[in-house]
Amino acid sequence: MSSAPPSAAVQPVVLALAPPAPGLSRGASVPSLERLGGSLLIDRLLSTLHGAGLPAPLVLAGTSAHPALRRTLPRSLQVLEAPGGRREALRTALEHSGAELLLLHDAERALTPGEVVREVLGALHEEDDAVVPVVTMTDSVKEVRADGLRNIDRTTLSGLQSPRLVRRSLLEEVLATEGSGEDPVDIGAFDEIRSALERGAQVRTVHGSHAGFAVQDRLSLWQAQISLGLARDTSHRHGLARRS
Repeated sequence: MSSAPPSAAVQPVVLALAPPAPGLSRGASVPSLERLGGSLLIDRLLSTLHGAGLPAPLVLAGTSAHPALRRTLPRSLQVLEAPGGRREALRTALEHSGAELLLLHDAERALTPGEVVREVLGALHEEDDAVVPVVTMTDSVKEVRADGLRNIDRTTLSGLQSPRLVRRSLLEEVLATEGSGEDPVDIGAFDEIRSALERGAQVRTVHGSHAGFAVQDRLSLWQAQISLGLARDTSHRHGLARRS
């Protein structure tokens, strides 16, 4: 039986950690400050979280992005600097919130539909440690082996998206057992859900959305414009792959 928590009992955490990428307009210091259809990506995300009945989120940003996010977002929001990558950002979130449930949302996945957020919130069972939305893999995936490349069956794979509803106890355990050092250039190396699964945690999955891809470079920004009807899809002319 589902034991879905009241939305007010959940602490949303927005992780604005993706580095700037070539091709983003106006040299945005973080992809979530890119403007799309008249609105900043992060404003779209904040509106979605508010529409799900959630309280104000904590916003965690890397050192270079923190000043711009602090200037841009309302003073009523806590915008915290989190140097050192994803692990340190999650540790900072735990230090600033006593909530037993945290909803982790990558800021660059700002087009995630509200329906996905509500489904994640409503899917938690007593025996679950976390809930995460996933999408099926559509691109070819290969394994690199000593004797060459091997195709992997895509039906056995899923792509993890946002938001992730995680129990505090699980997050504390994962962070306590992970190394404290993290290469700031490779902020994508650590993933709390993958680490939890490696430790045998009970992670429930729900259907994600192909609209919930990460907008973090020129190609994904173009795909976001297409999804909102702001640009034409000509990817078939160039053999481009869609992001998940």
